[in-house]
Amino acid sequence: MKLLSVLAVLAGSAAAHSWLECVDTVVPNKAEYKAHPSENVVQKCKGYPRNKVHNGDWIAESSYYSYGFNTEFACREGQRVPGQTAPGAPMATAKPGDKLLMRFWGNGHTRWDIGSPNHRDPGLVRIFWAGKPETEITKLNQLNEAYWIPGAQANFSADTITELTDNGRHMNEKANYFTFQVPEKIQNGRHMMVWSWAWKASLLNGKHRDANVYDDSWDNAWGTCFDLMITDSTYTEKANPDILVNNPSYNAKATDSKAQNEICSQTCYRGGMKDQACKGKDCPPCWYKTEGQVNCFAYSSGTNCPWTGAFDCKKGQMAVTSKREVAQHHARKHRV
Repeated sequence: MKLLSVLAVLAGSAAAHSWLECVDTVVPNKAEYKAHPSENVVQKCKGYPRNKVHNGDWIAESSYYSYGFNTEFACREGQRVPGQTAPGAPMATAKPGDKLLMRFWGNGHTRWDIGSPNHRDPGLVRIFWAGKPETEITKLNQLNEAYWIPGAQANFSADTITELTDNGRHMNEKANYFTFQVPEKIQNGRHMMVWSWAWKASLLNGKHRDANVYDDSWDNAWGTCFDLMITDSTYTEKANPDILVNNPSYNAKATDSKAQNEICSQTCYRGGMKDQACKGKDCPPCWYKTEGQVNCFAYSSGTNCPWTGAFDCKKGQMAVTSKREVAQHHARKHRV
């Protein structure tokens, strides 16, 4: 669903970030480590995301490797070359049906009760794939249900190792994990995929929390691109039919139209003011969602929405992000 790929909130994304640190992790005695998180455990990474140039340097990764979805691209700059690796950080190799323990960072967002921001739902992690080898996902608007791997969706903090300190008032997040089962219907060769953290409330209302149902109430906020080298597969069809974009019966236009109608028929508040409610076509064109409230604004100049992340109900599409807005986003991000 192209329309749903970047339904953003106006605030919060600059203060949060996460990234996929390891695609294929080996953790000796993980259950014991989880029960006793104060212990130090050497974790081996057998396969890395693309171009892991700052591997092991958390500060450098935080500044230059994490990627908030704020441009038209699905991958950050430096991860857009097919099969791109860094010295000592090869891509992961797997077989159909393998279970890969992916590791990413909580960065203060793992716990609802003591997380940052406090009492904010940590959202979801999920995986996107084109369903065929040597095929790139290049655009942000492809990170939607049409490219989602069924089952590859879990709570951000469903599998974590966290040490509580200061009588339980603070947490030391050792690692967040996501178990990804490689599809059985996958051909030999290199497969490009995208890991995402969906942390922003979308303009849609369905909440599924079912690994096999795409939860469109959450919008992708941060992501990391990675490759898998698949071996020992006997699957020879052209593409995996479970990926909706490869299913001949999938109607993208109808799906987009349904989403647009749901979004643009709601009640929203002009300028974010509670006493300025309007509904549907009577509202300004640029729609946003902030802290659970749907707000709408007029064009700031010409036919441009005032901030990035808007859904333009007049045009029936996501508002284009300007270079100036991207620069402003990065300035805010590095001030946090």
